[in-house]
Amino acid sequence: MKFRIWFILILIAGCKASSDVSTVKQDDSSIKSIKLFDVGGESVYTDEFAYVYKKNNVNNDSAFTHGDIKDYLDLYIKFKLKIAEAKNRGMDTTAAFIREFDTYKEQLKKPYLSENQVTEKLIAEAYQRYKEEINASHILIQVDAEAAPEDTLKAYNKILEIREQATKGTDFGKLAREYSDDPSAKMNNGNLGYFTSFQMVYPFESAAYNTEEGKVSKPVRTKFGYHLVKVLDKRASQGSVEVSHIMIRIKPNKADSLEARNKIFEIYDQAVGGVNWDDLAKQFSEDINTKNSGGRLRPFKVGQMPYTFQEAAFALSEPGDISDPVMTPYGWHIIRLEKKLPLESFKEMEPSIKSRIDRDSRAELNKKVLIERLRKENGFKETDAVQKIWDFADSTLTQGNWNYPAGNELLDDVLFSIASENYTVEDFFKYVKREQRPNSHSPEVYMRLLYNNFTDGRIITYEESHLEDKYIDYRMLVNEYREGILLFELMEQEVWNKAVEDTAGLKEYYEQHKDKYQWAQRVRATVYNSDSEEVLSEIEGLINSNDSLALSKKALEKHYNDKTALTLQVTEGVFEKGDNDVVDQIKWSPGVYKVDASGRHNLVWIEEVLEPAPKKLDEIKGLVISDYQNYLEKLWVEELREKYPVNINDSGLKYIYEKLEK
Repeated sequence: MKFRIWFILILIAGCKASSDVSTVKQDDSSIKSIKLFDVGGESVYTDEFAYVYKKNNVNNDSAFTHGDIKDYLDLYIKFKLKIAEAKNRGMDTTAAFIREFDTYKEQLKKPYLSENQVTEKLIAEAYQRYKEEINASHILIQVDAEAAPEDTLKAYNKILEIREQATKGTDFGKLAREYSDDPSAKMNNGNLGYFTSFQMVYPFESAAYNTEEGKVSKPVRTKFGYHLVKVLDKRASQGSVEVSHIMIRIKPNKADSLEARNKIFEIYDQAVGGVNWDDLAKQFSEDINTKNSGGRLRPFKVGQMPYTFQEAAFALSEPGDISDPVMTPYGWHIIRLEKKLPLESFKEMEPSIKSRIDRDSRAELNKKVLIERLRKENGFKETDAVQKIWDFADSTLTQGNWNYPAGNELLDDVLFSIASENYTVEDFFKYVKREQRPNSHSPEVYMRLLYNNFTDGRIITYEESHLEDKYIDYRMLVNEYREGILLFELMEQEVWNKAVEDTAGLKEYYEQHKDKYQWAQRVRATVYNSDSEEVLSEIEGLINSNDSLALSKKALEKHYNDKTALTLQVTEGVFEKGDNDVVDQIKWSPGVYKVDASGRHNLVWIEEVLEPAPKKLDEIKGLVISDYQNYLEKLWVEELREKYPVNINDSGLKYIYEKLEK
């Protein structure tokens, strides 16, 4: 499977980076679409060939000559012959092909259905926010994201009243304890501790970063309800910290909890007294995931650990410093600093930020801008029928069992259009019937929500179905993936597997081409490399005495490398010219030779000189299989040329040379 993906990616190598695609519109003004050649009943045009040729030679300064274009055209014709055969076999209609192709196509669509400028701004904004950490408290008044207008207004008025009290000097923590629907406010006065980018929902995060220190934000709406945010402190990023810890869990029983506290303080006394940290962790820590690795944790930023643990970790200054015992919901900890890491550069963080944006509520901003652009670009227009559909909303809709009157004359009316495509009232009502769910909205509010979802969905669907018309990059890329999958399947059947499985044919090919697979003159030799001439003298004596047991590579290296691993290195084998620099420097004749190289001494023992001879099939099977595959492919392409005659259009060929030659 990995080879399959690699093959397809190699086939489409050279395509534009996805960050550019949404601005690259269809533009064939530079290359006309003239028939270049016919193969298998299908025509290939000049604009397709020119696009592929330019893409695959973008960094090749020596290309764009008459000869290069001619050679590439020959390769492209061979490629299209194979695709014609694949289509003739129906390989592009199988369920497996359609499933695989659709999977790739869905991935290819994504860059074209995204507002890159919005994403780039969000990435830059997120990185800037990573440079600052905010300590804030909040008050939450819960209201459903899709609540009825009267419920939303009630929650909004309540949060406004609380804000008025806060701005007049009432203690914010007191207000949080009294009014906040966040259960933790009773314990922490609404304080969230320090946080940075991506650790709160985006509207909340923005309110915190856009509010001055010591001030209370205006009401901010999130999916949870309305919030007030009071910014207590802003500080520069602490970066990341890597620590080790020893943890003693807190037991429910009060006596056990006291025992845990006493135990962690005893461990702390031993740790600061010089007892080995790793030994203490292994013996006492109750964090089973880290105790055997010295309690080492992965690096973390603010907001990623319990507040007391985080603050104690970041307060440590030098590697090896140990914190006082701190308590978290998990138990008691002592923490040792391993190292502090500054905030990564924008370049280092950009990929992970982009990935997080795709999964974050920020993605809705991208989608909103995309929908607005596509409304204008594709001519979205509503009709007067829109104002009539709300009358059909009744209590059955909020119960989830709504239906529309089948014979109503309004059903055939156009509700809205996208370019030249019309969508009727009945199209929408069928969607409502299919998608409705029991809910707490008023009927009209719910109908409007469904209408917005319906129009947004149709706008995206329309754009998806016209991507190939709008973007030449997308059209070409989709076609290359389609043909790449077909080519892989066909080559596997006709060439790759056949060459491996046809052992008789492989052997016959080898025998017929044996003269291609010849060893040059070789020597069977052993190279002894050492920093000591004395060691090599001892080995030369063993060679002269023909002590084969003492001369074994394993025995020699074990004997001489007892104190240092670099005293002796032994390399033995059969060498051709170019295989070994030291062997290349001596006369190729049986005997023992001395060579100094790279500050080391070498003793070379040539046991035998092997004259040129054919290579055995087992020695070079991979190379022979590769050559046999090329041979089979050549024969197969000749058959395809007879099966699918190629007709080149002279005017198209002349045009290509005129446009591509430099």
